[in-house]
Amino acid sequence: MSTLKHITFTGVDAMSDIKALLEIQREFPLAEFGVLTSYHWNENGNRYLDPELMNNLRGSGLHLSLHICGRAAHDAAVKDWEKIDALTLGNLDIFKRVQLNLSGRKDNPEFCWIPIVIGQELIVQQKGCNDLTLYENTLKHWKESPHLHRDVISVLLDASGGRGIDTPIEILESQEKVGYAGGINPENVGDKLYQLMTSPKVGDFWIDMESGVRTDDWFDLDKVHRVLRICREVIAEIG
Repeated sequence: MSTLKHITFTGVDAMSDIKALLEIQREFPLAEFGVLTSYHWNENGNRYLDPELMNNLRGSGLHLSLHICGRAAHDAAVKDWEKIDALTLGNLDIFKRVQLNLSGRKDNPEFCWIPIVIGQELIVQQKGCNDLTLYENTLKHWKESPHLHRDVISVLLDASGGRGIDTPIEILESQEKVGYAGGINPENVGDKLYQLMTSPKVGDFWIDMESGVRTDDWFDLDKVHRVLRICREVIAEIG
């Protein structure tokens, strides 16, 4: 039986009103807000949050995930957390989930991720979900790490990679929690969520969107609201 665990909106930025985000979360408890970071955050556009602003999120009560990109994701994978802690100005512990966007990297680090906080969930991004062998190997590679807390790993299937390209939902059976992304927006989220919630193959899962809830590359709370209202309607319809 499928269980929707999170509706993630990635790319909280400098214009995002924390009080408004908290109001959204109170109305829609499944809402999670993703923060993008990399060593070159200031060269990557509005959707990468200035690390100085992460301090404002501390104690907010928001459900937060950290999405680490580029070389920083590689460093996190090889346990070089001092660099990541410095990048986030000591705010790693405010995130309930940490996603490493490593897909497409030519180097293949010997993963030995250790959560900063016990119970902190690790998300491994995989671009493209049409290859079950690749998916299984991704999980196997991480689970064989002697340092990994095996009960807190999940995989995000994301062929779009944050580019807003609408990609078909390709469902995979798994004992792990699986995330689905790929051009999700207010126009298609209803159909995609319905497909996931009615499939007998889907277990615990979440959906993630980035470009689909932005306007002129700024985080758009109106689009976030629209997505959540549609999701609520689908959940109520399925019962």
